[in-house]
Amino acid sequence: MDNRDQQPPVLQFHDVTAYRNDTKVMDQFSMTINPREHTAIVGPNGSGKSTFIQLLTHQLHPLAPEGDTPPIRVFGKDRWIVSELRKRIGIISSDLESEIRHNLNHGRLSGSEVVLTGFFSSMQLFGHHRITDAMKHKASRTLASIDAAHLKDRRFNRMSAGEARRVLIARALVTSPEVLVLDEPTTALDLVARERCLQHIRNIARQGTTVLIVTHHLEEVFPEVTNVILLKEGRAAFSGPKKEVLTSDKLSSVYDHPLELYFRNGTPRIELDIS
Repeated sequence: MDNRDQQPPVLQFHDVTAYRNDTKVMDQFSMTINPREHTAIVGPNGSGKSTFIQLLTHQLHPLAPEGDTPPIRVFGKDRWIVSELRKRIGIISSDLESEIRHNLNHGRLSGSEVVLTGFFSSMQLFGHHRITDAMKHKASRTLASIDAAHLKDRRFNRMSAGEARRVLIARALVTSPEVLVLDEPTTALDLVARERCLQHIRNIARQGTTVLIVTHHLEEVFPEVTNVILLKEGRAAFSGPKKEVLTSDKLSSVYDHPLELYFRNGTPRIELDIS
């Protein structure tokens, strides 16, 4: 028997509805992600991708359920101490990068120090944080594992976008999380940095970490992704195995524009007529 059959889903949303102020931003959204099922949530701007991330990070809360089923379960539980949960789920977003880069104190942190903050689920290192030699060694090994050892002493606000993204990946991985969530992971990266970033993500997926990618860039749906959810107006318009969901007709419906989909080396690409 596959060991995954004995494990609860890493993430379950059940008829999740959420509001931001008076606007409904998630509408009866349901999904299940099992261990080592790499999943992509894809949709246009305004489809609910950012809302999903905010629900996951407790920046936004769903409406109370009508029945007994909790709207959100993580690793089979609906109640968590957030700091403990963050050690099991690593999250990388451009918002996090911007916050660290542009905050004067945070931006002065070195690459190693940024990675060390991952042990404490904090944005910076405080005096009460007890940093052990084992933590320092783990931070160094994690940076090296994604070809970023040379960034350990460089100040974060002196790094390029691609370098900063690699350091944030190391920060997310330093606690050996079971799940890695990536929000638009290659935004603002040049061509070479983007391909390097995606290759690191693929390696992480192959090593057994469950990867969840949230994006509107189809080229970020790397070959190891098995399941896809297409979001539209806060709902799951289509959900299932990648090859069944990623079709020209379904994508055209979600993006409200005719397009042609094809795959190149296992990665989806589109042809779009905007004339």
